[in-house]
Amino acid sequence: MDDLQLIDWQTRALAAAGKRQDWEKIQQLDSDIAALLCSLHGREISQHKREALNKLQQVHQQVHQLVRQKRDELSKEMTQQRNQREGALSYAQFMDRELDEGLVVNE
Repeated sequence: MDDLQLIDWQTRALAAAGKRQDWEKIQQLDSDIAALLCSLHGREISQHKREALNKLQQVHQQVHQLVRQKRDELSKEMTQQRNQREGALSYAQFMDRELDEGLVVNE
């Protein structure tokens, strides 16, 4: 597979992984793309290859924007869950104290 085909394949694979929210595949493709870019360093790049790289960059930015959105959503959900758990725990502790005090007063 030549560089142009590889760039096209990586672009399509990255877009598909983003659509499926396949975080492991995105991470693997990031490494593969980095290796490809390193291999291209210092080499002359044709106009077709430059266009393909620009398209890859656009898809990469879109996918990573999705990743950031999902990360932020998960962070928000985790914070809400932690707050709810802390609230429930505080309520349970309060009720335990109320019950203990109620038992002592009734004795």
